[in-house]
Amino acid sequence: MTDTTHTAEENLAFLRQLARAGQEAPLMAGPYLIAGGAWFGAASLAQWPLVRNLLGLSFGQATLAWLVAAAGFAIHLALLVRRDRHKVENSANRVVNAAWMGVGLGIFAFWIGVAAMAWQRSDGFVMNTISLQVLTVYGIAWIIAGAATGQGWMKANAFFALLTVPVLGFFVGTGHEYLIYAIALVLTAVVPGVRLSRLAQQDQG
Repeated sequence: MTDTTHTAEENLAFLRQLARAGQEAPLMAGPYLIAGGAWFGAASLAQWPLVRNLLGLSFGQATLAWLVAAAGFAIHLALLVRRDRHKVENSANRVVNAAWMGVGLGIFAFWIGVAAMAWQRSDGFVMNTISLQVLTVYGIAWIIAGAATGQGWMKANAFFALLTVPVLGFFVGTGHEYLIYAIALVLTAVVPGVRLSRLAQQDQG
């Protein structure tokens, strides 16, 4: 009976150790966040009137930056997926990666829907809703990531992303929304992505 109890306690301790290791293991989403935030943050910055005038771009020319960013991100994403396809995911990574995959697919579907609506109504202004949707789903993804890993700074990212949504909506149409959106992408995607990448490198080291 004592041996059985001792074995059960050892098994329970082992399972707890595995759970703790899975929770503390670095996430692999860092490079993906950096890629998305950098490509689309740069595209948004190119729309900002001050930068657009500095570069000598018309509004139409600057708008092409979104297509360049989409193509660049697609290629970047394909390279990252190819690099990471043989890596083993722990439970936390599976949850977080699934959340961000859902975010990406949701953004793409929303973009197609809004583009169709803009074309049908001949009103390109509705395209401004995309940035609001992006930050909203970013906030949702960070809430999930924070719950899966128990890391409070991810919940802070979620709060900032969601807080920016009404602020961004207030500035839509002024031209300054592009700067706000670019900053938001840097703070909610690029900076956290760099942090996650460094943690992963330290763990590998």
